[in-house]
Amino acid sequence: MFIREMRQAFVLTLGAETDPRRHHFVGFIEEVDTGRELRFKSTEELLEFLAECFEAAEQQDGSPDELLRK
Repeated sequence: MFIREMRQAFVLTLGAETDPRRHHFVGFIEEVDTGRELRFKSTEELLEFLAECFEAAEQQDGSPDELLRK
């Protein structure tokens, strides 16, 4: 059986307070391969979390583009 490692995969749950017309997102996100998670109350918090995850992956394995090709 072949098990592929999940990289740059996220579980995202949006809360009722989310208003996409205002670009306001609230909810929960988890990075699948590391288990890092965040309950975010703003779009800025969500984007900061994603940036940190991508930066950490880049430091470990190379560029995010390389990760997407694997």
